[in-house]
Amino acid sequence: MSLSWINLAGGLEDGYPDDTSVSGPAFFGFVRDERGSHITKATVILKEASGPTVKVISNILGVYRTHISVNVKIEAVTISCEKVGYKQIKLVRRPQKTNKLIETDCIMQKE
Repeated sequence: MSLSWINLAGGLEDGYPDDTSVSGPAFFGFVRDERGSHITKATVILKEASGPTVKVISNILGVYRTHISVNVKIEAVTISCEKVGYKQIKLVRRPQKTNKLIETDCIMQKE
């Protein structure tokens, strides 16, 4: 596993094809606890203000990756995370170099 994949959490490295021209921007990131440990099987909910809601489950590394639509307005998308026994305490949206890849990490805390 390369470090670039870890840093990008699901961007276009290591087997993720550039499907953004067909599917729209890729929303991706990590779901972690406040100590930085990965949280698996967390539900990540992406909601566009006037559009659809998309739900995706984080994998064994706490990574999620999904699309909403080709015409999504990135600034109108809210992201939240849920998992039984945890509460969301922070979202960290990484600076964007492109409108193709939107990285947002979700930090959770045990209840």
